[in-house]
Amino acid sequence: MSLVANIITFLSFLFSILAWYKARQVHGFLEAEKTRHNKKIRVILRNGEKTIELPIEIRREELTRSEILGRIGMIPMNEKGKRFTIEYLNAPEFFQQINTLKDNYGEGILEIRCSPNELKQFKV
Repeated sequence: MSLVANIITFLSFLFSILAWYKARQVHGFLEAEKTRHNKKIRVILRNGEKTIELPIEIRREELTRSEILGRIGMIPMNEKGKRFTIEYLNAPEFFQQINTLKDNYGEGILEIRCSPNELKQFKV
């Protein structure tokens, strides 16, 4: 009976060590993901050499189409009360760029291609 108790005790000890090791791995992964989600993404409206950089960077965790549209909507317009229009925001490449940035590590830049007229609608 003593041998069985010793084996159970040893197996319990071994299981505890393995569970602790796995918990440390999960904790490390969660910390790395938390750091990755807090990285900043710069948003730039670009037409050739002319650019408008949004004054507030977006955390990777907040990087969604609606968040970007809201931040762009904060830029003063030349015509008060008018909504902005940017064709690229409906293009598949734009959504692919967002998905790529969400999956990457480190700092990132979201470049939104604009026509000259699209950039002229903003007061900067």
